Amino acid sequence: MLSFLKKLFGGENEPTVATPAAKSDPAPAPAPQSAPEPQPEPMPTSVAESESSVVEQPVVKTEVLASLYERIGGEAAVDAAVDIFYRKVLADDRINKYFEDTDMEAQAQKQKAFLTLAFGGPNDYSGADMREAHANLVQKGLSDEHFDAVMENLAATLTELNVPDELIAEAAAIAESTRTDVLGR
Repeated sequence: MLSFLKKLFGGENEPTVATPAAKSDPAPAPAPQSAPEPQPEPMPTSVAESESSVVEQPVVKTEVLASLYERIGGEAAVDAAVDIFYRKVLADDRINKYFEDTDMEAQAQKQKAFLTLAFGGPNDYSGADMREAHANLVQKGLSDEHFDAVMENLAATLTELNVPDELIAEAAAIAESTRTDVLGR
């Protein structure tokens, strides 16, 4: 190999002289080549292999959106909201008759668990589905007018707790999505 290089370059200490090439049309420039695609590192095939080698992976940043439950303040916020909400509901003559025979402490606990789930928090809800839970109220005349009153009280509660308008709108959309089931349609 060394002798080949000596012949090609004229020896170790011998200068090389470039001779001009015969004039002709210039050769076309070579096409630009793109960089080769990076190949993924092979995955370890055993625990021992994965412990003995470090595989560097590119850091991929992903934005994880927090749930409504987290953005409004989690458990403490839902608990406060439900307590204020039921005070408003019980003071509202349009709808308080639907809670006359209700154990409000148990109702508040069910509502806290339901809103936690509906707002994207942990699932601790074990109550009935909305249609089943409200069927007896529908038989007593529960209507869109009453559902609207509940929605007003929910919005007023969240406003009182200084929840930003965009989160109130998101909570209202979630609550509104239950209208058909609550009213047994």
